[in-house]
Amino acid sequence: MDFQEFNRRYNAGSRDFTRLKLTRANLSEMDLRGAIFREADLSAANLEGTNLEGADLSRVNLRGARLEEAVMRGANLESADLSHAVFCQTSLREANLSRASLRDAIMDEVTLKNANLSYANLTGARNFEMGRCQGTIFYETIMPDGSIRTETV
Repeated sequence: MDFQEFNRRYNAGSRDFTRLKLTRANLSEMDLRGAIFREADLSAANLEGTNLEGADLSRVNLRGARLEEAVMRGANLESADLSHAVFCQTSLREANLSRASLRDAIMDEVTLKNANLSYANLTGARNFEMGRCQGTIFYETIMPDGSIRTETV
């Protein structure tokens, strides 16, 4: 499916895009609240300013995606590949990032309040700030420096 077909289906009311392949797509500034992208390939996609609140992005490939100023509050990112993704002023409040890979991600001013980072891998993540993780669950989480953290902060 190409972007035009995706956009047509989304505008017609479709919300289930399981296993969709839209690499390098420009989805910036779209309102994709509650959409289902389970196991989709959105690698290197531009999602700047996109609203993905409550979206199901479990097992999605967002490797190298641009997520600056994206709203991902309450999104399900379980087992998602967010390696090398670029986050800046992104809201991941209450998001489920359990088992997600955030290896070498850029995380400038990312809000992770009340998020779940159980078993997540943050190895090499840059600009990760613990001060933005109030209420966040860490369980066997690999931190940017390679240490393992288990606690709720």
